[in-house]
Amino acid sequence: MAPGPRFLLDRPVGGRVLVARLREAGWDARTLAEEYGDARAQQMKDEEWIAAGTEAGFLLLAKDHRVAVRPLEARAIYMHDARVIAFVHGDLTSRVMGDLCLKHEKAIHRLATI
Repeated sequence: MAPGPRFLLDRPVGGRVLVARLREAGWDARTLAEEYGDARAQQMKDEEWIAAGTEAGFLLLAKDHRVAVRPLEARAIYMHDARVIAFVHGDLTSRVMGDLCLKHEKAIHRLATI
């Protein structure tokens, strides 16, 4: 059986609370700080983590849906064929984001096969 999808969470996506919730549900999820170290994660531009995360095989979770329309980020998504799941409402709590991820788990995981 092939391994399941791997998820990389952008800095504002709930950090440790959300990643812990996803892991409890069996997801392979990491924060930027876990993957690249705290110092680098804090300094990474959106287009950099989009490129690096995609090249490493992650599906990306972002809290800022505008990531798809800002020119540099949109170009990084396009050029690297990134798979990005973005939450539309910036005021969502980690708990609500976790609820949404788990509610739509099948559809989210299906992105790994596209």
